[in-house]
Amino acid sequence: MWSTFGGHRALIGTSVLMMAAEAVGAVFAPFLIGLAIDDYLDGSYRGLITLGIVGLATAALATVRRLLDVRRYARIYEQLSADSYSADADLSTKSARLNMLREALDFVEHGLPMIVAAVGAFIGTLVFLAALSFPIFLAALAMAVVILLVYAMSTRRTLRLNRKLNDEFEHQVEVLQLDDRPKIRKHISMLNVWQIKLSDLDASNLAVALVLTVVLQIFAAIVAAKAGMDDGARLAVMLYVFEFAAVSEMLPEAWQEYLGARDIVRRLEGLPAEA
Repeated sequence: MWSTFGGHRALIGTSVLMMAAEAVGAVFAPFLIGLAIDDYLDGSYRGLITLGIVGLATAALATVRRLLDVRRYARIYEQLSADSYSADADLSTKSARLNMLREALDFVEHGLPMIVAAVGAFIGTLVFLAALSFPIFLAALAMAVVILLVYAMSTRRTLRLNRKLNDEFEHQVEVLQLDDRPKIRKHISMLNVWQIKLSDLDASNLAVALVLTVVLQIFAAIVAAKAGMDDGARLAVMLYVFEFAAVSEMLPEAWQEYLGARDIVRRLEGLPAEA
């Protein structure tokens, strides 16, 4: 996938590293909140100061990355769009692929941070839950395995639906040039068909994740209430469970965006469609 971005890998790599650092700060937040509460109850401000420093550093890093990213990806789009337009293809395909290139870069600029944050939180919450409450960790791990299996089983269908959608989109200019109302209506109808099918698949994956998160939250509340924990540790556990639930709800959309971008990049590179 990344061969399309060629000489821009260093810029994108720097952005990804900054995203990863943001994710680390976010993962530590619930633990630091629990620590700050325990320290404050013991008459110490050390935990609050640490929480404030890490929070401000993470916020500053996120702001700087966003300011840099909008400029980085504008330059990348300018260069790659010129290269894409000069490729040997008909006008309809060129027009569609310019829009697809914008969509692929939007994924790298906006979707990729979401995936990096989600994966970081997914792994980080499991690590902290293992340290704070092993029974809740095992429940979260079982939930993670089920969710990953759901994504694995839906990947091929998602790729096929994205391919159908992009195939239809590449004919858009050609259809519009015909100035034929029935054909234009049929084209728009087919675009809607594939988009609805993708949305339905996303909704079914999300439904599985939502049901599992409710079960995990109930189980975690019972275990945390019965366990002999400090107030700060109990709060940290529940915050990690809610963060894990939020990440699980985010992953279906992020995964679908990634698969859509992957199909687009294969088209831009002139590679055959994936089975």
